[in-house]
Amino acid sequence: MISLLIALVFIELMLGSVDISIIDAIENSNSIANDILFTRINRTVLGIIVGIGSALSGLGIQTIFKNPLAGPTTLGVNSGASLGVGVYYLIPGFAVQFSSLGLGVFAILGAVSFLLLLISIAGKAFNLTFVLIVGLLLSYGSYAVLEVLLQLSDSTGMKNYIFWGMGSLNKGGLESIIGLALISILGVIIIKKQANWLNVYNLGEHELKLVSNKSIGFNKRLLLIVFGIWIGAITSVVGPIAFVGIVVPNVLKLILKTSDINRLLPLSLLLGAILVLLADLISRGAFGGVLLPINAVLSVLGVPIIIYFIFKKMSFVKG
Repeated sequence: MISLLIALVFIELMLGSVDISIIDAIENSNSIANDILFTRINRTVLGIIVGIGSALSGLGIQTIFKNPLAGPTTLGVNSGASLGVGVYYLIPGFAVQFSSLGLGVFAILGAVSFLLLLISIAGKAFNLTFVLIVGLLLSYGSYAVLEVLLQLSDSTGMKNYIFWGMGSLNKGGLESIIGLALISILGVIIIKKQANWLNVYNLGEHELKLVSNKSIGFNKRLLLIVFGIWIGAITSVVGPIAFVGIVVPNVLKLILKTSDINRLLPLSLLLGAILVLLADLISRGAFGGVLLPINAVLSVLGVPIIIYFIFKKMSFVKG
């Protein structure tokens, strides 16, 4: 898997609408080729960070909700982040009142609010159908608000929001990449530190009370805030990223036949990065064809896999 990731990184750097020599670009720091290479490096690094964050936040959310179909997309967390971005862009004159950091703050607030609202409504009834229905209703609610905001918005705000919604790894500057990298490092540290707690939680709350004196409700909310910040930050920079957080953990659980967070964590890092880089290559026509939003490519790749797991879950319940 590491070899595949390295190969994709090299392909990302070499392929594009303009052919460049990587060696020449490095040797000539003031050349156009050097600028193109720097842009591709930014894009590749951002893709890796986005893949890592999406996969691990999805793994954590699935574990907390004990639901293989729980994820930023199906639970409406991406919709919450999108609503935050919509408030930032679509209310006339609103974006002018804040710096560029305001976009990230509003996206994070939207994602965290939706996660906490979801867990409050669901309570302890974390069954498959109920949680997904609540997530769907939250998504519909955010879409309704966004429709109103679109009607009230001016042409500039509408254009900015539509462009953001298409999803792209081209949007992230150096500051955004550094910010996301720091959030991702903290996220990895936290989920690694909480891995054993999550493993015991997976067994049941009774078992968890026997081995841990931590408040279960407090710890769940704390972790969901971390995942919400992670998802919101990613969404604010590259737009909505669909299905990575659902597909990666489920595929790895199927292959490894385990739910052990300690085993899933490093492979989720790799597979998440691989999936996003592959989708990016397809989206920008590196293999030929038309340019597509990365979110559309991820949806095409992810939906069939999710449908498979839905039928697998239904077959298990019937059996």
